[in-house]
Amino acid sequence: MKYLDVESFTNINSRLSFPTASGDRLVLGRVETYSCKVAGTDKKLYRYLEQKYQEDLEEAKELSPEQSSLTNTFSPFGPLTQSASRKALFYLIATLNASFPDYDFSSLSADQFSKEPSSEAVIKSINTTLFNAGCPASLRASRMWESIDEVIHIDQCDVYSYVPADEWDPYQEECPVWSFNYFFFNKALKRIVFFSCRCVSNLEEIEETNDQELFFGDLLDDHVETEFYPTSQHALKSMMAIGGGLRL
Repeated sequence: MKYLDVESFTNINSRLSFPTASGDRLVLGRVETYSCKVAGTDKKLYRYLEQKYQEDLEEAKELSPEQSSLTNTFSPFGPLTQSASRKALFYLIATLNASFPDYDFSSLSADQFSKEPSSEAVIKSINTTLFNAGCPASLRASRMWESIDEVIHIDQCDVYSYVPADEWDPYQEECPVWSFNYFFFNKALKRIVFFSCRCVSNLEEIEETNDQELFFGDLLDDHVETEFYPTSQHALKSMMAIGGGLRL
């Protein structure tokens, strides 16, 4: 997969990371575009997935003909007996590998993805999630969906989601409150827009706030008599109210 540098996405991504209104959580998102151009490592991945499919098929046949039939019928991409369906799975796995280079998603199966009923439903879900999280006005004014549509032609896309199990979650170490991963796949353009976002605890902000509360609490317990600090609790409280806290 070839990463495509889209200038408008750079502007969007700069606004897709923001603190929630409460300040105790961070929303971290990004939108990326990939061309379905198969490079050297992608060719190796494709051969591996094809071999894995054949091995799974043989294993299913050994279990029972019925199991083999079910294995080949049910897939978010269509029957896996069709090469186009298997190639769609390959494109999504290759996109994940490109977007998260420290992880290897080659062992993912088709049932770990879902095909969304409509792009409109996905857009509404993303908008609602970001709005409820307190997205800044600058993001709402960034023409995000117009920019995405210019790149991928949303109405011509199949949209897939990836909701990973813990062992396949690249965000697992961050323990996200919520996350989503959507693929807008335009077969005609041979292009994918990957929209990934998660909400995590803002531990550094919480720790910094607690440290400040401890610091100011100690100061309020005593009269401070130095040339740098006020000499009474009332004066100290006034300075905190006016200046938002002492800066050393």
